[in-house]
Amino acid sequence: MTDTKSPDEIMAEYLLKGGKMLSKTCPVCHSPLFEYKGETFCVVCKEDSLQNQTTRPPVPPPRSGPDGAVQEPVAPGGLEDEFALTLRTLLIQAREERDSTRILNLMESVKKGAEAYALLLYGYGRRDNS
Repeated sequence: MTDTKSPDEIMAEYLLKGGKMLSKTCPVCHSPLFEYKGETFCVVCKEDSLQNQTTRPPVPPPRSGPDGAVQEPVAPGGLEDEFALTLRTLLIQAREERDSTRILNLMESVKKGAEAYALLLYGYGRRDNS
């Protein structure tokens, strides 16, 4: 069983620790940003990131690119993991959202993110036709 905390629980913890909730929101999860120990950050994304560090999958095996050449895997914590984490965060937020307009906006962001993620994984295609 995991100790997944709700965004409200995470924010409450930081308020009790002396963090200051700001009027600005996180561009990823739209939770309020916090100022804590002289830094400004999203406590919800930070907590999610810390939890994912302990549950990250092993480095994937090499894969073939569009030209058949073997591509080296990207180590955990690389750009691929950031895309996956962001997409996961957007999907969780969409699942918990009740406002249909925000759900639509979140799903549009997921679609665009998934397209960019696919380009990252499978390449842009070679323009020199080699």
